[in-house]
Amino acid sequence: MACPPLNFNVIFNNCFSGLRNSGGRQPRTDIRKLTTEMEKLRAERNDIRNKIEGAKQEGRLATAEAMQWHRDLDTLEGQVAALFEDFTRIIFRDNIKIGPWGGNGVSSFDTGGSVSRITRIRVQAGSIVDGLQVSYVNVDRNNVETPLVGGNGGAQHVIHLQIGESINSMLGIVCEFFGDTCISQLEFTTNFGMHYGPFGSINEGRRFNVPVINGRIVGFFGSSTRYLNEIGVYLASN
Repeated sequence: MACPPLNFNVIFNNCFSGLRNSGGRQPRTDIRKLTTEMEKLRAERNDIRNKIEGAKQEGRLATAEAMQWHRDLDTLEGQVAALFEDFTRIIFRDNIKIGPWGGNGVSSFDTGGSVSRITRIRVQAGSIVDGLQVSYVNVDRNNVETPLVGGNGGAQHVIHLQIGESINSMLGIVCEFFGDTCISQLEFTTNFGMHYGPFGSINEGRRFNVPVINGRIVGFFGSSTRYLNEIGVYLASN
């Protein structure tokens, strides 16, 4: 299989040249540059994957060289992601807390301001949003998974966020459900244009919307009892 030559040193240096020259004075601008380079890198990786799959379908095996390129690209993307998290730490002082929406639950939850990047969201939902669980990378690069808040009724829905992907919109509905004020529906949209939800089938009640321009949702807080009673968000600028 013929694959175009790739210069990994050039790709790597393109990712970091703006960061090295900034001296730490423009972290937001440099994070945007790094995100752009990560998207280019992902496109290069996907191109090689497509060529490998095409060779398999045509009955040809991919060359050892192409397979090595594939592994090298995956490794490089991980290195870029680690630096992205480092620079994300710089702007945590700008995080703001918005909300909450809903009613008062018995148990409070709060991811706090230590979230660097949300990696996974689990939503339990049937008629309403029963429970919520969040996995994230904190500012010390540790992987953290919160306990499930609320109940585990309804169906399980899991959102996996890619490297560089973040939530930039949350929509929800608050309703009365068997005497409890709770979150009846949640929807999420990411900067990659992915849409998740709505989770919860009751679509009547008080609606709220958190669109984030030039920023992202980096954490959640609220309260719960049998269900998710209220929810708010932490926002960070890009």
